[in-house]
Amino acid sequence: MRMVTRHVSTMRKMKEWGLNVRRKNLIIGDSNLCRFPAFREQHLQIDCYPGANFRHAGAIISKATCTTQPEKIILAFGLNHRSQRLPPTSVKQLQAALRATKLRFPDARVMVPIINFSPSLPQQERFALQALNRYIFENCESIETIQRDKFSTGPDNVHWSKETARTILSH
Repeated sequence: MRMVTRHVSTMRKMKEWGLNVRRKNLIIGDSNLCRFPAFREQHLQIDCYPGANFRHAGAIISKATCTTQPEKIILAFGLNHRSQRLPPTSVKQLQAALRATKLRFPDARVMVPIINFSPSLPQQERFALQALNRYIFENCESIETIQRDKFSTGPDNVHWSKETARTILSH
């Protein structure tokens, strides 16, 4: 069984976080990925960066090292953009992360999941995530959300339940 790699929480994210690609399928994302259960897929690498957003993703990818060239990369960020007051800022950071990924790994297929989020988030946060999701759906190779009745979070309305994490990983 394989586990998600959880990178340390830090205030110096851009400087301290790194990535060594060791498998041909790579998922990198925010703290919700740490909720994924152990998995059997030998060609899959999952790296979790608590508190990360698309701006951090671009920096992580830009300085990534490789022992294996990835064939598929999933950028599972976005939820930490929920407090962004100006949706265009989130979109620009996503665009920069995609550019960095394509520059660093030109032969990889890059996908961005539509962000699953709790309907209990404050209205302004839901609007920010809906705007980001619209952009992802219209401009990226995206992965659909799971069914609403299969999605739940903990009391913070941000972090997935164990059942949700299991469902998303298999999705």
